[in-house]
Amino acid sequence: MVSKAAIDGRALGRLRTLAWLSQDQLQGLAQSLALQSVKRRDTIFFEGESSNRVFILISGVAKLSFISRDERVLVGLVGPGEIFGVSSLLPHATRPFRCDAFSDAVVGVVRPETFVGLVLGVPLERLSHTLDITVGRWWMMLQRYTNFVGLSVRERLAGALLELAMKFGVEDSRGILLTLKLTHSDLAELVGASRQRTTEQLSEFESEHIILRDGRRLIIVLDRLRELVQAQSIE
Repeated sequence: MVSKAAIDGRALGRLRTLAWLSQDQLQGLAQSLALQSVKRRDTIFFEGESSNRVFILISGVAKLSFISRDERVLVGLVGPGEIFGVSSLLPHATRPFRCDAFSDAVVGVVRPETFVGLVLGVPLERLSHTLDITVGRWWMMLQRYTNFVGLSVRERLAGALLELAMKFGVEDSRGILLTLKLTHSDLAELVGASRQRTTEQLSEFESEHIILRDGRRLIIVLDRLRELVQAQSIE
């Protein structure tokens, strides 16, 4: 990762997730951020690393994943303005997931004590102890659960498409039009599957009218995709 120039509070305030902060908070956070440019496919952090930084995605797309049954499984996508690496808010935590840049990206990095002090106005130690006795147990259960679950390509692709639609889609008369340009190879990389298997699954989704084509653009029929994801979660 390569360091980049600073960002100001007004630019941070344009990120939807941070717009609720006061201008003083935004400016303080901007001054505390170390900005880094990350090339596509570069790793932002590895699973198992000590959690000692909070990250804010300024631009681009990142993805979180973990290894299950010798296969890398997609956990989620990170879009501009999202805060991740929040395991650093828990005491003595390590990274449960790996984070890679899915596109060229700019990431803001800040110490957790600085982030908590600016945003909440409390010491990190107080927040960490509170989280540890409230959500800490559930966090550990989530980690154990994800490590035991191996999702099929169909399930991973459905979940990825739903997240893409929510984060990078615009409404269209036919559904949700993805503004992020993705090839079949991109989607295969995103969900950790072969390009051939991903193409086959996309063709199945198209025959089931879960996705539509408009030239090279992909349109997601959100209701049908949600039904599929919900049905898979029940099985």
